[in-house]
This record gives sequence, C-alpha cells and structure tokens, in this order.
Amino acid sequence: MEIPFVKISPTQNITILVTAPVPRERQPEVAAGLLAYDSVGGEQVGFLEAPTLPRAHMRLQMMGGEFCGNATMSAGAYLAWKSGVRDGTVDYMLEVSGASGLVPCRIEREGNLFRGTVHMPLPEGFAEVELETDHGPLRVPMVKMPGIFHVILPADTGVERAEIERRIRSWSEVVQAEALGILRYDEAGQSMEPIVYVPATDSAVWEHGCGSGTAALSCWKAWSARQPFRGEIRQPGGTIGAAADYANGIITNLSITGVVKIAASGVAYL
Repeated sequence: MEIPFVKISPTQNITILVTAPVPRERQPEVAAGLLAYDSVGGEQVGFLEAPTLPRAHMRLQMMGGEFCGNATMSAGAYLAWKSGVRDGTVDYMLEVSGASGLVPCRIEREGNLFRGTVHMPLPEGFAEVELETDHGPLRVPMVKMPGIFHVILPADTGVERAEIERRIRSWSEVVQAEALGILRYDEAGQSMEPIVYVPATDSAVWEHGCGSGTAALSCWKAWSARQPFRGEIRQPGGTIGAAADYANGIITNLSITGVVKIAASGVAYL
C-alpha cells in the first residue's frame, strides 16, 4: 500500500499527516505501520479528510479519534505550506476529531518556520482520580479535554517514567477515555514530561511536546488559582505558550501557541 504523507515537527512532537483518503476502519492499522521504527517513524498520525462542516477548510482525523492541538497546528501549517503562503499570517477553520464545531487556527510564516495559534476546545470538566501506584493509591487532578483526558502527576510523588509506562494501560481502563495523557509535572521548573496512550492503536508515546496537555495544564492552573493563566510550559522538545481565561468558576477561552517545522514529505510503502 502506498501512503502519501508529510512529516511535521510541532515542538518536536513529530506528527505524520496522511494526505490521501484512508478508510476509517483502516486508519489504526495504517497509523501503526507509519509509526514503526522501520517506516516513517514519529509520535502520532493524523489523516486529512474532506470536511463535512460548512466553512471548514479541512478535516483532521486523529489515529484514535482523539483531539490533538499540535496536530491541528500541523494541519494549519501544512495548508499554508501547500497554498504557497510566504511571510505573513493566514487563518483557517478546521474540523478535528474529538472536537465539536470548528477549531480556529492562525498560522504565521517566518521563513521556513510556521508559528501557530490554536483556539482549543474548552475543558469538559475537572476531577480527581485515584491511581494505583507502587507507593499505594494516589489521588491526582484530571482535566477532561474533548477527546482526551489528562492526568497531572506531580514529579515529586516519586512515580517514575518506568512505572508510568508499566501502568498507563491499566490507568486508562480506570479513566475510560478515548485517549489518556499523563503529565509528569514539575511546578518549580514550570515543565512537564507528557506521555499519551491511545487505546485504539495500543500506543503509549513519550511526546517531546503535547499541545492538548499544555492546554489542560494551563486550564488546571487557572481553575485552581481562580484567575487567568498566561505562560509557557517547558517540555523536552521546547516550550509551548498557553493562555486560559477564567471567570465565574469556568474556563472561558483557551489557546496554545507553538512553532512548527515541515520536516519531510513523500510516500510510505506499507
């Protein structure tokens, strides 16, 4: 099978976008093939499809049906790149899996780099979840984002990366979400290490940068402090900016900003 693709780096969260139609029932299989070490390689796969909503420029369907801010930003950068946008700014409305309605995405081209701002879907709620760990039960905050739930795991709890990798599938069964993110968060350094598990593809990947995780963390910080949050969250691949507005007990506006690079394009043979 020949699969045309473009490989994109939003804050090193390497994203493969498939640019030709693939039937939904085959997308998990194709995604697993593309992510393999001896294939294109990356952290996640999205499929570009014809939109179904009016005013949408394109539909992005993620490999597990989840929502992804970095992949949305990547799709916007791809549209700008394909349409020949030079230095300047362009706005897109994207239809994205895991999100209802249209997702606004602003792309500014700066030479060979694209700076993207995605107006993220608002969180569906906040909760505490009890996770079984090697040190016993641990109650930690969870942000329910559309299409993916993110658990905020303070780095000082003593739960290390190896344990997270070992337990994330069982934690996903407890949480029961389309996708589960575990954000190993260091508050003092305003930094996090994100891992995302997608049950549909049984893939658990430590991501160099996580857009929806950045959004979830900024929402939690705003909601906890009862005031708007503005800041940058350091991640292994760089920083992602976030803005979360808060009023009357809810998050009223949410966006992330990052830098995107078009890394490669071609045809994969699966």
